[in-house]
Amino acid sequence: MMPMLQQIVQMLFAHRLRSLLAIIAIVWGIVSVLVLMALGEGFYQVNAKSFSLLMSDTQLAVPEMTSKPWQGLPARREITLTEPEFRLLEKQSAIKTVSVLYRKWDASVTDITGHTLPGYVRGVDNHYVDMRKVKLVLGSRNINQSDLNNHNRIAIIGWQLAKQGNLALGDKLRVSGIPFLVSGITQQSEGGISMGREDNQVIIPNTTFSDLWNDKPSQIMVTPAEGISGVILRQNLLSFFANQKHFDPTDKRAVWLPDFSQDAKFFTALLRGIQMFLGASGAMTLAVGALGVANIMFLSVTERTREIGVRLAIGATPNNILVQFLLEGGILVAMGTVLGVSISYGVVALMNQIGLPEWLGSPTMTLDAIMMALFVTAILALLASFFPARRASNLTPVIALSARA
Repeated sequence: MMPMLQQIVQMLFAHRLRSLLAIIAIVWGIVSVLVLMALGEGFYQVNAKSFSLLMSDTQLAVPEMTSKPWQGLPARREITLTEPEFRLLEKQSAIKTVSVLYRKWDASVTDITGHTLPGYVRGVDNHYVDMRKVKLVLGSRNINQSDLNNHNRIAIIGWQLAKQGNLALGDKLRVSGIPFLVSGITQQSEGGISMGREDNQVIIPNTTFSDLWNDKPSQIMVTPAEGISGVILRQNLLSFFANQKHFDPTDKRAVWLPDFSQDAKFFTALLRGIQMFLGASGAMTLAVGALGVANIMFLSVTERTREIGVRLAIGATPNNILVQFLLEGGILVAMGTVLGVSISYGVVALMNQIGLPEWLGSPTMTLDAIMMALFVTAILALLASFFPARRASNLTPVIALSARA
């Protein structure tokens, strides 16, 4: 085996340009596959975060208006619940966590100098940020139970509001003329599902909200107990509200209980489809590179026909010839693969260093992507090397020796 490897290396060095072109073809294909898949993975991750509410098991419930009469009560009755009524849900075995939300669209929001800001106010408890999967900038702090108990005047503000008002952590803004300390700012994001201009909201403790306005809650967010499906949760919620407010339990218009699961499946499939398309595009480039290796191997067989004839005449078997040419192609592909993976890491690191648009996310090379690229490369390399090698091994000594040099 060692003499054969030495002979292969000598042959590759003797035809350096041809070998280099074959390696470059494989490198280009590997880089195309891995970089495109890294871009696809970054795109998937950033947009999956944007659709986090769709992909979580958190259920939104918004009281609205009945559409059916019930036990002598007319239709088109407005459904409203107080916070204590909502909190009764916490005693339900199918429910793990409840977050009661308030909202004031026409609240006066200004900076400390009195300049009006285009924001609105949301009153929340200490569960909202985690349940809504709100991401905060470094240094922010969430609303906690102490803030609720002490009716603290702190605020978490949307990134767009912070930008328009030139507000930073530790600054103050005014809500209805009352100063609030900015304790948190949401991270900038694009896409996803929004619960009403969230990037311009001012989030304050709901106890402080109730000090300012005597409004009833606008909606709740509910997390089911372990093992409870979304369908069962929505049925339980509708039955609970129907029992409390005396409406038809089949009246789904009385309380809006959106089912985001189908949307989540669609968006997940869409994002993965985009990622697969990018990977397939790179694989096609890799296939072109493998075709270049095959052409170079066929050329090598044609140029070395007399050499093959001599080897066959002095006792080499067709299998010896087959193995030699397979190894030649394998070495070229292996060198191209190692260089391609290394260059891909460098390209991805450079893109992350330079920075890409936020909607593209951060390109990420995953082990699955590398394994897929190596698998595709191995298959293509085998095909690219096998047919020229088989052609060489099938030559007869007499015909091979009579070929022109």
